[in-house]
Amino acid sequence: MNYAIKRISIHNIQVGMALAKDVVTHNGLLLIPAHTEMTQNHIFKLNLYQILSVDIKDYSPKRTYFDLTDDQEAFTEKFNHFKYRYDLKKEEVVSQLNHIGNGGSVDMDALFELSHDLLKVLKTKSELFNYLNHLRSMDEYTYSHSLNVSMLCYIFGQWLGFHHEKIRELTIAGLLHDIGKLSIDQAIINKPGKLTDHEFSIIKKHSELGYHIIQHLPLSESIKLGILMHHEKSDGSGYPLGLQDKQIHPFAKIITIADIYDAMTSVRSYHEKTSPFKVIRLFEQESYGLLDTEYLFVFLEHIAYNYLHRRVRLTNGKEGTIIFIHPSIPSKPIINVDSDIIDLKDQDNLEIEEIM
Repeated sequence: MNYAIKRISIHNIQVGMALAKDVVTHNGLLLIPAHTEMTQNHIFKLNLYQILSVDIKDYSPKRTYFDLTDDQEAFTEKFNHFKYRYDLKKEEVVSQLNHIGNGGSVDMDALFELSHDLLKVLKTKSELFNYLNHLRSMDEYTYSHSLNVSMLCYIFGQWLGFHHEKIRELTIAGLLHDIGKLSIDQAIINKPGKLTDHEFSIIKKHSELGYHIIQHLPLSESIKLGILMHHEKSDGSGYPLGLQDKQIHPFAKIITIADIYDAMTSVRSYHEKTSPFKVIRLFEQESYGLLDTEYLFVFLEHIAYNYLHRRVRLTNGKEGTIIFIHPSIPSKPIINVDSDIIDLKDQDNLEIEEIM
């Protein structure tokens, strides 16, 4: 079948799209071969290796990739209330980030409350993860993504036992982590066609640009380094400084995990829902040597525990209840299916398809 080649942003990739060209890492290693149809696993790798865009096959007549619609999701009254407040806060994020990006002053209390006000309406932490699995706002992606990462950082800091002031700083760092993108020509950020090598190099400067924007503002050094280093990787393959594990600031390590998690749980298609346990499994399989192991397992274990005693549907179609989370393999809990106890740790070809 004839097709055109179209370069699209990583944020617009959806399950089922086919690659027109090989995807290689910044070190020149083959990551995903041409003609591969994209799965969640492939999209996770693109996020993990900081691939900014790919070439896909654009068929004629055009294939259509559908997002899940409202009538396909059981949106509750509580979720709709949260979504209303979320959209209001996102508009405040737009205003605050642009104010700072244009050389304005910074109000740390106001920045912190953007996320904290939303989190205060939640009865449990698990509600946030449920809501993020339903939210998808690709318009103004930088702003909605920044708000999501900020909320994830707040909860992550609690799980790590940080004191309040440290959580406050981490939350603000999460909110500001992509502020450097505001200094880049938005025509490049949102360019629908193929990016040149020069344009790629410009986009990769956003963490440095963000650092320069906030460098002289009355923010802690932890916030500033979290913004500067949030694309570094433990093996030295990240940017802008190519730092290795012990050289990377803890805030940056945490933001990186929250950043990738939000990007992965925003990947939706008509045919496939995003199961948090599938995302946890991808982290377990693909992140070794790239992300901080200690922080990562705290994050994954706590996410999994949020779904303890929840009803789930397995990939074989059976339904059951999560009764135990393995600390070492949180993606593979024990399920009670009609009084039949199934340990997914011992089932290579069986996993959780959907949270009920």
